[in-house]
Amino acid sequence: MIWVHFSSLLIFLALGHSIAEPSSSDFAIVAERNVDLSSQIVKVTTKYELTNKAKSALNSFIHLVTDEEQAHIAYISATEEKKNAKLSISKVMLKGLKKGFVAYKVEMLESVGSSSKASVTVEYHLSEYLEPYPAKINQPDPQYMIFRGNAHIASFYTVEKESSRIVLPQGRLISHTTVMPSKHDGNKITYGPYTDQRPYTMADIKVHNENNSPFLVATEMLRSIEVSHWGNIAVEEHISIVHKGAELKGSFSRLDFQLDRRGSRRPVVTQYKTMLPITAKDIYYRDEIGNISTSSVRKLSDAIELTIQPRFPLFGGWRTNYILGYNLPGYQYLYSSGNEFALKMRLVDHLFDNAVIEHLKVNIILPEGSKNFKLTTPYPVKRGKDELHFTYLDTTGRPVIVLEKDNLVDAHIQPFVLHYEFDRIQIWREPLLACVAFSILFLLVIIFVRLDFTIVTDSAKESRLQAQSHIEQLGELHVERLKLYDSAYDVIQKYKANKDTALYTRSKKKAENDLKAVTQEIVDTQNALKFTNPDIYEKLNDVARYHKTAADLINTFFLQVERVIKGNMSNSDFISAEKQFNNKIGDVKEKMDNIIYSL
Repeated sequence: MIWVHFSSLLIFLALGHSIAEPSSSDFAIVAERNVDLSSQIVKVTTKYELTNKAKSALNSFIHLVTDEEQAHIAYISATEEKKNAKLSISKVMLKGLKKGFVAYKVEMLESVGSSSKASVTVEYHLSEYLEPYPAKINQPDPQYMIFRGNAHIASFYTVEKESSRIVLPQGRLISHTTVMPSKHDGNKITYGPYTDQRPYTMADIKVHNENNSPFLVATEMLRSIEVSHWGNIAVEEHISIVHKGAELKGSFSRLDFQLDRRGSRRPVVTQYKTMLPITAKDIYYRDEIGNISTSSVRKLSDAIELTIQPRFPLFGGWRTNYILGYNLPGYQYLYSSGNEFALKMRLVDHLFDNAVIEHLKVNIILPEGSKNFKLTTPYPVKRGKDELHFTYLDTTGRPVIVLEKDNLVDAHIQPFVLHYEFDRIQIWREPLLACVAFSILFLLVIIFVRLDFTIVTDSAKESRLQAQSHIEQLGELHVERLKLYDSAYDVIQKYKANKDTALYTRSKKKAENDLKAVTQEIVDTQNALKFTNPDIYEKLNDVARYHKTAADLINTFFLQVERVIKGNMSNSDFISAEKQFNNKIGDVKEKMDNIIYSL
């Protein structure tokens, strides 16, 4: 029984091995190829009509490219025409593959039965494949490129019928290789049809033609995507651009450039258009010098069109560096369920038409505390070591997912999905940290302003502070003394009216005692300033003299009212004396006020 199972296993492995190794007689092929040379990217599209010549069903076929093409392939894809479905295509190693060719295996959606047919289209893009010739040109000269290829479709199988069409850009065709039958019609060169071509058939061709399209290449591009759970996604791109067309020979003439009327047929780039997501806002475009104000933004139905105009025109060999940034609303790209989040964004956005990016590095900066990352990309990328990014109020750092990819073209503008976990309660950590930090800061300020760090006492400052205290006290005593002057006058008026001698005597004595007490306080305060502030002390002596004058006026007025009551003085003389008293006492008060309030 064991031997039977072992024999069955050997038979299964042998059958599996025979299926895994395809034969050049498996399919008969009818093919049409289109080679687009209208831009800096060579776009090759090959349509296959496959007929299964094997006795059993087949679920894959082999597509070949040359070693020269393989060195420049940026993107390759396969589709089945009838179902318009994308097929899996991958590079494989085949036994017996002829040197100079690379094999790609295309997996069919359904097996192709014996004698059955299938239609498959393979498309691939070649970057930096065209060769400028001449390599250096003068400013008024057009730019010419050389394309080297094969008049036949590189095939692992027998090709029953094939034809190739090369699409040229506008401009002059210098020369092209003729492989009969072939023809040149307008901006197209057609090779074939050729029939009954054996596998690996080659016929080298060269096409030398004018091509003034932009040969801009982003040699380095650093794209940072910073995710905030507060509703914003910040995108910033550091881009290095170089024009890889024919290099400018000699000096640049601004006058000749302004007078050149060739327009778009000049081999120079003055501006190009970058497409941003339709919800992009807060867009900025700057370089080492600062903001570049020559750019403009226009909103389209499905995108934001940003016109990039460098500070100088880009001729062959010239380069420029700049920074492009914008913000996106998080709700359009960030999805969540509980503590699980998914970020779905493009790995790279549209840079310019027919762009080539030699090296792309993407830093995806997630909120602090994110964990358990799972990345899904539409094509293979190199994932670098995760890093940490620190910004405001971060403690452990924000995780950074690092992705790298070489040789990208427009076909790579596809979304990736990054799954991660984040505890929602942690979103409040930074606001709480800010509140605590500000509270501690305010507390320290409160404590600081109440501490005295002086080592030596400033006697002058202390003297000024003490003097200020005494001056304030003098002001209050001075006001009180002026009120007592008025009280003495009230005592005289009441005595004249009611002629109550006993009440008058008591009131007079009280007014004199109160005035004496306040005056003594003023004298004591004045004496306290004698040595520390002698200038103020001298001014207060003037105030004391004016007070003596006021006291004499009041005592004289007391005697005059007593004489009136006793009949020793007429009323008319008293009225005259009263008027004279008011004038003099008012003058004394004003002089005292001027001195006190000038201290």
